[in-house]
Amino acid sequence: MGGIQNMKTIIVKNEKSDNLIEQFIALYLTLVGVSKNEKVTFDLTDTVWLYPMVILPIASYIIKTKSEFKNSKNDKTKGYLDTIKFPKGINSINEFSLRAQTHKNYVPISALERNKGLEREKLETMFSEMMIKSLGSVKGAESAILYPIGELITNIFEHSNDDLGLVFGQYYPKKSFLDICIVDSGRGLRRAYAEDKNIQVRDDEAIKKVLEGESIKAGKDRGYGVWTSKRMVCEALGGQFILISGSAAFIASQKKQKLLNMPNFYWEGVIISYRIPKPAHKIDITPYLE
Repeated sequence: MGGIQNMKTIIVKNEKSDNLIEQFIALYLTLVGVSKNEKVTFDLTDTVWLYPMVILPIASYIIKTKSEFKNSKNDKTKGYLDTIKFPKGINSINEFSLRAQTHKNYVPISALERNKGLEREKLETMFSEMMIKSLGSVKGAESAILYPIGELITNIFEHSNDDLGLVFGQYYPKKSFLDICIVDSGRGLRRAYAEDKNIQVRDDEAIKKVLEGESIKAGKDRGYGVWTSKRMVCEALGGQFILISGSAAFIASQKKQKLLNMPNFYWEGVIISYRIPKPAHKIDITPYLE
């Protein structure tokens, strides 16, 4: 226990509101000043509620660095974290199916492992189906929800060189929106460009290149997946989209977007979080497909 006492303790505070930008700020304040691969203790003692954009990166960080966490003293919050299998998630389709039947309103964190192949793909499909089901049946919505999930998860195993990707979502019926977060702790976009294409760029420039469709891998058609996903989320579905890699972030909504640098912050890998309001009318995704 002596080692834990010497670790830095990070108090995970309650977010000021359910706004996705507030979740982004909360994540920044949680991880700012944390050194690369530093083992820490996340203190959730006074945490009452957490959204996917904060929960999932913390889970990923705990898994990668073998960090610790102190659970919430709020019984409801503790029960929620237990139900979603925080921090390690579920990598079995049987366990996912069982939990989905037992806890219909809560989808567990899905741990997608590179070497699991078909099982991983089935788990991704089950997760996607749960997300679609939570939003109800609106014509065209299924494709608009499926495309970003599939495309952004594919990016983990094609670009990150990571063997594990985490995906998590939560629908909030009283607020009528769905939050989805996809995280890896691989090499990040900047290193991917440097190692695969010998292109030296900053983190913000790497994000810009991805959004402009410059593929990290060979084959131009692979480049537009992130940009098309962002357009589907923001334009087709009227949602918000955030992408973080290294010390840079891209934030977009239906009407505006911004690329920014985050001082004293570094995420080794990629975090993508987006929010979709419950569709009220038919959705046509064809204008957004490249």
